Amino acid sequence: MKVKLNIVLVLLMHLSGVMAQSQEPDSLFSAANKFYQQENYEKALEHYQQIEKQQLESAELFFNMANIYYKTNQVAPSVYYYEKALQLSPNDQDIKFNLEFANAMVLDNIDPLPKSLGQKFIDLIVLRFTYETWAKISVSLAFVFAILFLLYHFSYSTVKKRFYFVTSILTVILVTTFLFFTYRNKHYVDNNIQAIIFSSQADVKSAPTGSSDVYFELHEGTKVLVLETLDNWKKIKIADGKMGWINASDLKEL
Repeated sequence: MKVKLNIVLVLLMHLSGVMAQSQEPDSLFSAANKFYQQENYEKALEHYQQIEKQQLESAELFFNMANIYYKTNQVAPSVYYYEKALQLSPNDQDIKFNLEFANAMVLDNIDPLPKSLGQKFIDLIVLRFTYETWAKISVSLAFVFAILFLLYHFSYSTVKKRFYFVTSILTVILVTTFLFFTYRNKHYVDNNIQAIIFSSQADVKSAPTGSSDVYFELHEGTKVLVLETLDNWKKIKIADGKMGWINASDLKEL
């Protein structure tokens, strides 16, 4: 009995440890929210950062962190975490609204190039949801197709057969379309690495060397597109189409 009791105790201790670990992020988040409501932003941020260090991500976490950075006038981190939150919840109007305020603090006023029809389609449709969401929708519709196919196969009514046949064909078309959106979204995300300038002022050079000419300057909070990496240099592109090389320490990739 003593050996069995010890085994049970070990199992219970292990189970309680797992439960404690699973509850820790929730308790940290609740405590951080209380500090936030009390306007103790330093303590709140410490708790949020502890959650982030566990490699846990959520739009709510990044949104709250961005709010703290915004309230404490830290331009680059506020833009960075609003953008991180928007990646996880691309249709959240609160995130978009606050991001506009954060971007208003950015010194660089860059006029973006006109978007092509293809880019507008990607922005409005393909990037409306994350690729994980498009994939879930596709899988759900695939199950719907399977049910419709079974109903068609086992139905004896001609009218019902026609209805199930047409709806199953439409479902297949939707599944194919949404799988295409999933692929295009994933491909776009993987090949469009964005970053935020974190240095108060960063020199963008004509070549990846310290002695090369300064092409233009950027300031904290500006979003750029990372095209290439060479040692500790990043080739970037800004919204108006200008490109150049910047030291990797001057920016932080999203």
